[in-house]
Amino acid sequence: MQIRPQEILDMLKQTPLFAHLQPEDLIPLARKVGVQMFRNGESIFTVGDPAEAMYVLFDGQVALDLLSNQRESYTSHLKRGDFFGEEALLFDDPRYYQAVAMTDCILLSLTVEDYLALWDHLPGVEQRLEILIQSREMASQQSVSWLQDDEYVHVMTRRHRAVLWGKLALPFLTALILMLVSLLLQTLWLPDRSVGWLLLGVGMPLSIFWLVWRVVDWRNDYVIVTNKRVVWLEKVALVYESRQEAPLPTIMSVGLQRSRLGAILRFADVVVTTFVGTIRLRDLAQAETIAGLIESFWQRAKSHDLREESRIMEQVLAEKLAPPQDRPNSAWPDQTRQGSNPEQEELSEPGFFSWLFSDFIRLRYETDGAIIYRKHWFILVEKTWLPLLLMLAGLGVLAARLGGWLAYVPLTAGVIGMLVLLFAGFIWMTYQYADWRNDVFKVTLDQIIDLDRKPLGKIRRRSAPLENVLSIEYQRKGFWGFLFNFGTVYIVVGNMRLTFDHVYNPSEVQQDIFYRMGERMEHLRQFEIDSERERVSEWIASYHRKTRQAEGRRGGFPAE
Repeated sequence: MQIRPQEILDMLKQTPLFAHLQPEDLIPLARKVGVQMFRNGESIFTVGDPAEAMYVLFDGQVALDLLSNQRESYTSHLKRGDFFGEEALLFDDPRYYQAVAMTDCILLSLTVEDYLALWDHLPGVEQRLEILIQSREMASQQSVSWLQDDEYVHVMTRRHRAVLWGKLALPFLTALILMLVSLLLQTLWLPDRSVGWLLLGVGMPLSIFWLVWRVVDWRNDYVIVTNKRVVWLEKVALVYESRQEAPLPTIMSVGLQRSRLGAILRFADVVVTTFVGTIRLRDLAQAETIAGLIESFWQRAKSHDLREESRIMEQVLAEKLAPPQDRPNSAWPDQTRQGSNPEQEELSEPGFFSWLFSDFIRLRYETDGAIIYRKHWFILVEKTWLPLLLMLAGLGVLAARLGGWLAYVPLTAGVIGMLVLLFAGFIWMTYQYADWRNDVFKVTLDQIIDLDRKPLGKIRRRSAPLENVLSIEYQRKGFWGFLFNFGTVYIVVGNMRLTFDHVYNPSEVQQDIFYRMGERMEHLRQFEIDSERERVSEWIASYHRKTRQAEGRRGGFPAE
């Protein structure tokens, strides 16, 4: 297949590694780029091969399989415009992952020799290469289980090491003071006692634990940029966990904020502004380069693959212009995945036993295409422990009276009173269980729903279309939230904020919402594309038929 130089130049402009370059720098680069073709299933390179070139995927699909410490492999499925093998431009180490063509592929290749020849005319590329290579290695070593099947990491980094030294300063200073005080106690102040050794024996393990905890806390904060979203993952070990993210198409701008200390130590905050707020990626080294990469991936996400659109349009036009007997049966494109209608939302109460035993205390389940969540069992225990304690106390008093230990309590009155107490406790506990059970959160095919029903009382229902969701984040606070893995998921829709409170495994809930939102947005986008394509192709086909008819009348014979 012959590729025009302009097509190569356009592809390089869309590649985030080179998107920041000026045209006078891109043109010599485009001239150095080679074109290679691979068949479906053919290996492009494998583990241990010499690293001689990087590749940009011009057409087709490629799978990368990386060896991982967390699992057998970390696989990325690359599509048109993605690049790989870039580590060859900086290091001569053998390949540590393999690349295989998933379809017939066309690749643009840049050899190490050609890159070195152009190095002086490619400003900023080396900095981007360093970040991307380190990110790929880090992604292969860390477990990022919430990624979708067709999602892969482009950028992954931690906060600047100066933040770690700042976190370690206080526990390190505390350890030094403990050592000094212990030495003074044992040698000068109280030499005949073991107070100094006791203080040292208790204080030093605590200081070491504090140091280790601070290191773990620093290592748990990540910035992640995938082919679909920007993520700020922040954890305070054993206490708090938060993940803020925004889909790439919702980004409005990317900026920098730098403090005086950051200017000295060369780190800054990258501020990603979305439709309703900002995500602050804190204390990043090489912040300017990371901000540039985020902007490049954002711009690429907004662009459409015109080449693929042209191919599909040609196919549709061929069908439209074919003789009627040869045309495939086709219907006007419609939304094949309709979501639930709010007016048809099931609000009727089931029978008592059906209500009691169906789905009993499940925290997450799926029915009719909807994912249902309930609050964590810890909230149920928090609501029911007092009536349960009241019932157990009543049973204890009743057993004691029947056993003859509380003889001064009248038997008949005592039994009746305890039975009333037991019944009241049972009713109270049943009410609290029903209240817990009736608070449900739903993610359907096209909307999210927060349904709050009071037993024998009012119903409050809030919902929003999935396509209107602008950002999703979750927080997991406190010791109990960390221990039992529950928290709150926040969904911003316009000027409204929906909350899924106290749900189990909030990161998984966030992932479910994000996945459903992506499906819905893709479905709506495809519906609009199909509708527009149908209209345009029908207009062109109609014009073609009119032209044929006019030519037939001029030629004196009827048109076909």
